[in-house]
Amino acid sequence: MRFLLLAMPLLLAGCGSDESADNVANIAAPVLRKGPMLGSVDLSQPVRASGASPFWALEIAPGRITYTNFAGAGGKVTDLYPVSPKVDADRAVFATQTPDGDVVTITLTRAECTEKGAPPVTDPLTAELKIGARVLAGCARSGPAGEVGLEPIGNNSAPASAGNVTQ
Repeated sequence: MRFLLLAMPLLLAGCGSDESADNVANIAAPVLRKGPMLGSVDLSQPVRASGASPFWALEIAPGRITYTNFAGAGGKVTDLYPVSPKVDADRAVFATQTPDGDVVTITLTRAECTEKGAPPVTDPLTAELKIGARVLAGCARSGPAGEVGLEPIGNNSAPASAGNVTQ
């Protein structure tokens, strides 16, 4: 009996797979997938859009869309209903609404957009924000969550530096 107890670890060591450790590591590695893409921008990651005249900012992140209107003192933040975009090769459309029921359409287009400023900044997307009858235009790019109301990403020098706005 004692011999069997001593031999058991050796017998068990012989059991197992013929696969090498490299193959096992490759099988166990998780596969990371990107979400819907619009050009170089992964729409499953936070996206920031902004424009000027009046200055506004929009943050689209998983489970949250936040619009900030900076007209007046400090800015007014409105949480929009989070929705998934309808994406084709050149644009993504988010059809949502405000808590008051105003229809909101956010359109991101795969076209470079230059923000005015010193120095000017080129973003990979143009943005159009329609809230009711009001239309705001600006630029969009990937951006970390929670930055609405903060200094823009990259080498932008001031929040009011975005261009391309119509009313």
